[in-house]
Amino acid sequence: MGEYLAVDVGGTKIAIGLGTDTGRLLETAILKTPAEKAPQDVLDQIADQALAMVHRHGVTLDAVGVGSPGPLDGPVLLKTSNLSHWEGLNWETGLNTRLHAPVYVENDATAAAVGEWMFGAGKGTRDLVYVTISTGIGAGFVVNGRVMSGFRGNAGEFGHLVLDPAGPWCPAGHYGCVESYASGSALTREGRRRQKESPYLDGKDHVDAKTVLQGWMRDDPVCGQIVDEATERLGRGLSYLIDLMNPERIIVGGGVGVNAPERYLTMIESYARQYALPAMMAVVQFRRAQLGEQSGLMGALAVAINRQHNPNSLGHPKES
Repeated sequence: MGEYLAVDVGGTKIAIGLGTDTGRLLETAILKTPAEKAPQDVLDQIADQALAMVHRHGVTLDAVGVGSPGPLDGPVLLKTSNLSHWEGLNWETGLNTRLHAPVYVENDATAAAVGEWMFGAGKGTRDLVYVTISTGIGAGFVVNGRVMSGFRGNAGEFGHLVLDPAGPWCPAGHYGCVESYASGSALTREGRRRQKESPYLDGKDHVDAKTVLQGWMRDDPVCGQIVDEATERLGRGLSYLIDLMNPERIIVGGGVGVNAPERYLTMIESYARQYALPAMMAVVQFRRAQLGEQSGLMGALAVAINRQHNPNSLGHPKES
């Protein structure tokens, strides 16, 4: 039995876990993301936590898996909106020199897809699409038993697929993408914009995606319109992926996807069925992600295990 380190990097926290190749986590720890720190300090903090875990359990690391926000250039983090000080951070070389184990890096949505494929709702499949619906929207793909990472590790930017150029503005730089209509941020934006029109939302001190979904479940007409538009746009976007990739399973995760009522998933599937080719849609199974709040950490663990055992299974080319 091997031991692996998992590192799930987020804008507010970094989760670190020591696990086995069966998917069992032996120990976990949470660091507050030190966004203001220099990259070397970040790597030092992660390595200190990891080495303490390794020492306590008396094991040797076989590999390290990192689920990182993007955009990436292979294992190198490019400039992001909330981690701009970390531009140029090389997860692979930085952690390898500190932990003396192979380091494998994937986009966080791709890592979550690997986790669901190996340990969650995608277990036993060979072709799946994982969609994360949270503050933003992203995706990860498994095709014929291989994870598709893209040329430099950034495949899966499903949320920025443009549905209507005249639609809402997206901070990524364009209008009317899936994320601008259907993300948690979009639900929040529309709920606040239309708060006075809504019997359920009017007068509330705080309105967010969860509040809008609650209003929808209580038959508030405005919340109903907001959720209907979001699920229609998301279903339409998924229909494009279904027609392009012919997946066996669509797995819906992320903070909104995991916690929304079952009826929300049913509506997304219904709209996808309306737009996708019937022959493609006939074989697709929609499932909610099973790994919940540990999806990122389990995804990073799965990346380490899979890459160590199957080096050609996923990843992106190194510079020659």
